[in-house]
Amino acid sequence: MTNADIIDNHELCFDPGDPLNGSLYLCRELNQSRGTHCDAIIEQLRVSSLWSSETIKEVPDEHRDAYKQQLEFVELVAYKVDSSTVSIVRFDHEKFPSDPTRWEQWKNCLDRWLSRA
Repeated sequence: MTNADIIDNHELCFDPGDPLNGSLYLCRELNQSRGTHCDAIIEQLRVSSLWSSETIKEVPDEHRDAYKQQLEFVELVAYKVDSSTVSIVRFDHEKFPSDPTRWEQWKNCLDRWLSRA
């Protein structure tokens, strides 16, 4: 996958309150409603102390081009949630590098709770 594949075709949610979550995103395809799936995943991450209590932020449409230019794709992991797929994605950014340990913690947390797609 490329930055454009992910950013153009997904809603990307992120945690603005925990610097260890820099450049880590929860994403769903644009044609899926946010619904309870993303909220449940974020709640699971919060219970595991891996997501702050700050209000969730989403990448706005008008910033997508900048995100495509500034982010470097590292890894995406997709999970099955009922009939949907929700993914976590790790990017790197010059000012907001991702933390490899936190990324592994996200995957370990969600692997215990969900099946990979």
